[in-house]
Amino acid sequence: MKSMQQQKLRLTLGFHIRLSGSGSTACSGRVEIFSDSTWGTVCDDDWDLNDAEVVCRQLNCGTALSAPGSSLYGEGRDPILLDNVACSGSERTLTECRHNGFRNHNCGHSEDASVVCSNIQIRLSGSGSTPCSGRVEIFSDGTWGTVCDDDWDLNDAEVVCRQLNCGTALSAPGSSLYGEGRDPILLDNVACSGSERTLTECRHNGFRNHNCGHSEDASVVCSNIQIRLSGSGSTPCSGRVEIFSDGTWGTVCDDDWDLNDAEVVCRQLNCGTALRAPGSSLFGEGSDPILLDEVACSGNEKTITECRHNGFRNHNCGHSEDAGVVCSTTHLRLTGPESTPCSGRVEIFSDGSWGTVCDDAWDLNDAEVVCRQLNCGTAISAPGGALFGEGSGLILLDEVACSGSEGSLTACEAAELGKHNCKHNEDAGVICSASLPRPSISMAPVGEVTWGQDVSITCSTTAELLGGTFSLKKTLDSFFMIQTPSAESAIFIISHVSFDNEGSYQCHYEKTISSQTFSPAPSDSVRLSITVRLQQPSIYLTSHDRGVVWSSEGARVTRGYSFVFTCSINSSYPEGQFFLLSSGSNIIASKPSVNYSASFNFPVAEYEHQGNYSCVYEVKLSSRSFNSTETVPITVVIKFSLLPLESSVAAGTLLLLVVALVVVCLVCKRRQQAKQHGTPDQIQMAVTATTCHDDIDEDDYVNVDPVETMKDLKDRMGRVEEDYIYEELERSENGCEAQGLNSNLRMAKEVCFIVHQNRLEEKEEVNSEDEDDYENVEPFPEPACDIYGNEDTYQNLGI
Repeated sequence: MKSMQQQKLRLTLGFHIRLSGSGSTACSGRVEIFSDSTWGTVCDDDWDLNDAEVVCRQLNCGTALSAPGSSLYGEGRDPILLDNVACSGSERTLTECRHNGFRNHNCGHSEDASVVCSNIQIRLSGSGSTPCSGRVEIFSDGTWGTVCDDDWDLNDAEVVCRQLNCGTALSAPGSSLYGEGRDPILLDNVACSGSERTLTECRHNGFRNHNCGHSEDASVVCSNIQIRLSGSGSTPCSGRVEIFSDGTWGTVCDDDWDLNDAEVVCRQLNCGTALRAPGSSLFGEGSDPILLDEVACSGNEKTITECRHNGFRNHNCGHSEDAGVVCSTTHLRLTGPESTPCSGRVEIFSDGSWGTVCDDAWDLNDAEVVCRQLNCGTAISAPGGALFGEGSGLILLDEVACSGSEGSLTACEAAELGKHNCKHNEDAGVICSASLPRPSISMAPVGEVTWGQDVSITCSTTAELLGGTFSLKKTLDSFFMIQTPSAESAIFIISHVSFDNEGSYQCHYEKTISSQTFSPAPSDSVRLSITVRLQQPSIYLTSHDRGVVWSSEGARVTRGYSFVFTCSINSSYPEGQFFLLSSGSNIIASKPSVNYSASFNFPVAEYEHQGNYSCVYEVKLSSRSFNSTETVPITVVIKFSLLPLESSVAAGTLLLLVVALVVVCLVCKRRQQAKQHGTPDQIQMAVTATTCHDDIDEDDYVNVDPVETMKDLKDRMGRVEEDYIYEELERSENGCEAQGLNSNLRMAKEVCFIVHQNRLEEKEEVNSEDEDDYENVEPFPEPACDIYGNEDTYQNLGI
């Protein structure tokens, strides 16, 4: 257990609430909460009664009377922790309300928010006081204290009377009219406008800042004080009934006096319900006038004077018939060092004075009556031996023996009032359950907690119970952590939560007082729920052979090429796996995560691979599976490959270029040759040889155009002057001359061969166009040029 505490226990973060500031009390003051190991204030933006209602309920201070802002109780110095708080009024704690988040604000301490709750600690005390008249005392910083009468007036008294539900103020006496107090002087120079809801809202010098003594204690007399309880053994809530009329006090006759009448009196005095309605001057005979007789209340009236009666001073009885009441709330209080409104030294009010109770026979039954009478829950303990310090006044009760069912302490069996055989070192006390309120509990973060995260559970209690021990327990489990903090809160850290930590947790608190251990009820439960939150992964598409082109349609992948999907994630859970999905739901493949990523390879793209692809990441923890959301899909479109067609076109184009190149080369070569060998003499020889056969008849050349033939020769031979050709042609018609150009015979032979070939081609074209036109045309004879050479040279020419 100790090792568990060392590993999982540390103080970091907490939430608690308190009321602080100048003039604050246990139920009114500047609102402060505890967070992240420090106290801080709340800004008054959007602050209203709903917010104050939550605070008052959280502090067990009743309902909210007001929700003042503008740092009514002074400006705080700690950080501003909350702003724009917006409660519905039903929340259990202030931190459950909607707000901007901790330390997120746009205000200063001049806007600190406050509350004034209905259970504001104010009372009227002193000799002859009643619930609506007496010396004014307030509760602050754990103690009761008086108010100085400097500047004290009806406006101040009006606020007190309204705060106590005692009607309006009749007077505001000073100079300790109801006796001098013994507690500290807490307020001075009070200056109310009369509209404030509590006395501490009024302007004053500040708590404990004064320049007066108890001889100047301030008091009030409220309108509802038109009634009081007096007589021998009387208390503020039991005694002889007297009313105030026409400037004087007087008694009530017991004719027709019953519980309905007593009920009105008790309610008017804020003393609970009527227990009895005794007559016959049970509390002694009065000496003032008899003011009322034959009172007949229904029980619903607000004041005794509203009931039916004979009229003021109209009666037929004497003081031996004075009427009395015993109400359920007899005036008593808890006081002493370290006392609270629900724990302390027991004191009762009788015959105008407060006094203590001796601890002889004092037990839990007696304490139970006191706790119930004070609306402080049940009795936890009935300590004696002046646990809360020794009193200084009278000892009024001894040998108290309650059964536990009585409505007030004075209704229990006891020795005669004021008779005892003990001293103040035996003063009795009580500790009620309300003085040990249930600890509060909060958890951060709120809601579902991510697996592996640290969780803090804060247990807190009121400032009056410091010094106790908190323990955090898991319901239906052996989990147990303990801590004894120096502050009002203890924070338990559960590190790296797992599913084993799921469940409900409660805070328990114990405090030891004088060797007695007190334990209030455990706190409410908080539920720790664990989840796994995964980020959305990423998806990428690549192609190693550059087969991907991105377009508005998506990724266009060439058929036959490879492509790869890569899924990756930034996660705290490395031991997961990726799923590749097609069209949103079909699982194509899965792969384990390696360095938070996985690749899915498609070696050859085919048309069936078209579609939308996305990734999902999954982890398994404690046999549970958790999936991320899908990635944004990538659309894949498979396109036809144009490479074979392009290759064929390229090859054909290359072949054509080669052929064209060969043709060009041949033409160039022939022209080169023609240029080298085709001189005018050679041309003359060739033409002469072609046209000067002795064996050729003139008829053989019917319809033959020698000019056209020579033009073809000109075209083939290249750069030969047309005029020169015609000139040679005319000369050849006049006769053949021997040239003796043996050196040119070979060239003439080549030229003749070319001319012959040209004639054959022309003949074929003519035949194809119109055979009938050329039916008498003979083929051109083979050229013979023997006249230019010797017989041996041309023997093979057939001449």
